[in-house]
Amino acid sequence: MSVFELKDLPDGSRSISGPICVIGAGIAGLLLARRVAASGQKVIVVESGNKTHDDEVHRLNDIEDPAGRYSRALTGRYRGLGGTSSRWGGRMIPITDHEAGERAHIAQPGWPITMSRFSRYEGEIEEIFKVAPGSYEEIAPERTASRKMFPDGDATLTPRWAKCPSFKRCNVATVLKDELGSLKNIEIWLGATVCGFELDRGGGRLRGITARNFNGKELKVRADDFVFAAGTIETTRLLLLLDAASDNHAFARSRVLGRYFQDHLKAKVAVIDRRDPVATNRLFGYRFVNSTRRDLHLELSRAAQVKDQAGSAFAYVAMDLAESPLADVKRIAQGLQRRDLSVADLRRLSKNVGLVARSAYWRLIRHQLFVPAGVDLQMMTCVEQLPQWDNRIRLSQSRDRFGVPMALLEWAPTESDERTFRSAVANLAGYWRQAGLDAVCPLNLTPAAADTSTPIIAQAEACAHPSGSTRMGTDPAESVVGPDLRCHGVPNVAVVSASVFPTAGSANPTFTIMKMTMWLADSLLRRVPRPDLAPTTAGVLEPIPGLSGT
Repeated sequence: MSVFELKDLPDGSRSISGPICVIGAGIAGLLLARRVAASGQKVIVVESGNKTHDDEVHRLNDIEDPAGRYSRALTGRYRGLGGTSSRWGGRMIPITDHEAGERAHIAQPGWPITMSRFSRYEGEIEEIFKVAPGSYEEIAPERTASRKMFPDGDATLTPRWAKCPSFKRCNVATVLKDELGSLKNIEIWLGATVCGFELDRGGGRLRGITARNFNGKELKVRADDFVFAAGTIETTRLLLLLDAASDNHAFARSRVLGRYFQDHLKAKVAVIDRRDPVATNRLFGYRFVNSTRRDLHLELSRAAQVKDQAGSAFAYVAMDLAESPLADVKRIAQGLQRRDLSVADLRRLSKNVGLVARSAYWRLIRHQLFVPAGVDLQMMTCVEQLPQWDNRIRLSQSRDRFGVPMALLEWAPTESDERTFRSAVANLAGYWRQAGLDAVCPLNLTPAAADTSTPIIAQAEACAHPSGSTRMGTDPAESVVGPDLRCHGVPNVAVVSASVFPTAGSANPTFTIMKMTMWLADSLLRRVPRPDLAPTTAGVLEPIPGLSGT
């Protein structure tokens, strides 16, 4: 792997070429580049950000939001090597067949593919992120105990168990650094923001892209195939810019580019009564099974969704440990690991010997996180926002630092989202009674959750899981990409992002994006490359020390 920064070009511009060009060096972009390059194919990756966070580059994520309702444009998206994985919480869980299938009760057709297309990639992804293999529906060897604590509520909620990589294994650039470094045929350009397109108007294809930095240096890339892997909002903006560059011919057949923007909505709906700290710790403390953290994911059952004519949703337990003494213990443990322990750290440690002992007992004997009695357990509900025509991304009249139109987002929660929240709250209460949890740890509902006249959507926040605005389908008029993830209007442009999800389901999207990425990489490898488009950057400049392979 060779990693270059555009600012280091000795002259003002450079033109390069290769069979495949990927826009975006986040989870999707780097996983795709890795898989393609490991099979011997050349790949060029163009990334707007740098090797570390840059505030000036980060401001390129700003959008125009007339309603001021979307809060995650700057707090949920990050440019740079590794992309948003540098802030990823690491929750991995598949979208269910029910969620990807036809759902007549909410008038939603199914995805044009089945989830089984991607299932063969699950094991490889789990190995990359060092999470244990096995079911997401239960957590063996605690199978019997977990079922007793959280039985299947066919009429209310269905428990599933997400897998979470360790924090140090969430950033894909860190996880793949050594492997990418050993691959000679990956070329990554940092600080290169895509600003323009070279079109083959006669052939209806994208011939090349132009990327720039803030100092006016320019990189032009030609390729046979382009993969847009820049996240939902930026990928949609780039396709809208491509369409504008073609005088609106590229996507003339599609009426939905930018439409049906969705995000998961989350809201606190209750606080769990901790009258019995040990029992609540046993129930809701994070579990560690085969060295993998497992998080409870209480999914709104299919029967409940049909009965209430609601979308998908799930409930989960959140806890703020940052202000608890446990945070001090964690910092001290990290200091010990680095052999960097101050006198002040030792004093704090001496005051928390009991807490350290309890934490060690729970972690080593019970295989759970110890949650001190003073830490609140907040019950959060996350709902699927159903596709709405009026929720959309379009190009703004305002321009970014490169003089390129920004994304303008017209978005708001709707009554259908409120209905899903209400279904989730009612079925959460029903599940609590059914499982006998109300006798051990009653739910103290928030005012909005307890009062149906107070909209939950008024306090709900987007989860930074944007999707839907370049949706997948078989009808070019009603979709942007086909089941092969290639744009109907520009067949040598593929999209790998949650933006292609026709509906979001209730699962965190990253796991599905990763599986989709693997599938697309294999699809690209089945195509015969043109030998005249080998990369041509030899001798341009020296790769970044410490990031490039030798």
